[in-house]
Amino acid sequence: MSELKADNDENVTRTELQQESDRMLVDQKIPPKIIGARKNDNDNRTHEVRNSIISGSLAGMVSVTLFHPFDVIRTKMQATTELVAKSAPSAATTSGISSKSGPITVFSHTIKNGGLRAFYTGFSSPLIAQACYKSCVFTTNRLTQSLIKDVRSNSLSSYQLTLVDHFICGASAGAVNALIFVSPVEYVRSQLIAQHTHIAEGTTHLLKYGIMKGPIDVVKATYKEKGIFGLWKGAGITLVRDSVGCGSFFLAFALGQKHLPSITGAEPSSKINTIGAGMMAGCSYWASSLPLDALKTLVQTGKANSARETFLYLLKRDGATATFKQLYNGWQLAFGRGCPSAAVTLTTYSTAYQFFSTRFA
Repeated sequence: MSELKADNDENVTRTELQQESDRMLVDQKIPPKIIGARKNDNDNRTHEVRNSIISGSLAGMVSVTLFHPFDVIRTKMQATTELVAKSAPSAATTSGISSKSGPITVFSHTIKNGGLRAFYTGFSSPLIAQACYKSCVFTTNRLTQSLIKDVRSNSLSSYQLTLVDHFICGASAGAVNALIFVSPVEYVRSQLIAQHTHIAEGTTHLLKYGIMKGPIDVVKATYKEKGIFGLWKGAGITLVRDSVGCGSFFLAFALGQKHLPSITGAEPSSKINTIGAGMMAGCSYWASSLPLDALKTLVQTGKANSARETFLYLLKRDGATATFKQLYNGWQLAFGRGCPSAAVTLTTYSTAYQFFSTRFA
């Protein structure tokens, strides 16, 4: 009898403890089953971020290695836009390439004055930066999507992202990336590419900091004169460009993923659909951001003091049609590089992310 009584007392104690635990959970408005689910969600989110950072880094390095020469030629073409002395005291060019030069002319000029090596001018900083760029963009976009889903989902159904959501998430990713990484790296690259043109034309006396050997010299010279924030010259227009561009990029990619399977007849996650959606994303990025990119180049190379003032001046001087024609200078390189580059980037990212998710979950 005493043993039976002890068992009953023990059961009562356990029941009381369970009831107390349940009351605590109710007071905190946390259902018991969610405790374990939250721990799993946190673990999954950690793996998600890690895999996205690694995959984005790989995608960025592969892309920039293959397509950096296109960026060099495009930047040279954009830097030839002719402005008045107020906005660009060093706008004139004496020979070689001009605002009317096409990609073939710029290509030949670059080969003649620097050889194949010139196509990788300023390459070291973009190589490192692209690893940071892509990991930041893809990870921020993925986390923003997860946040929206968490906020808008309920216990009965999971929220499906709309096209507007895809644009907002992409724009957020572009803005974060522009402020942290893109502005200083592209400032350095633009300085070095503009320098190459001046050297070829014998106008090195127009170089503000003299001839610089590489990215480190640009950073030192800029820091000495303007401080660390001098490297963020043109950050405002870069922020606008990347917000609009990345928003359009992920919007077009989502559209491609949605509609291409019905055209190709392949699975939505197949390589052919990823490549096709990636090319759509690349075209969308440059179609929306190339004029902003041209203004950014003019500001960062010192040919313009303000993107807004320069745009309004060109609009007043040349009219809308001629202005947009100038700001789309280098479009052949932008689209010729942007479409396949985006396809390579997204395919590399998707493949790498799937690999790491299955093996290191």
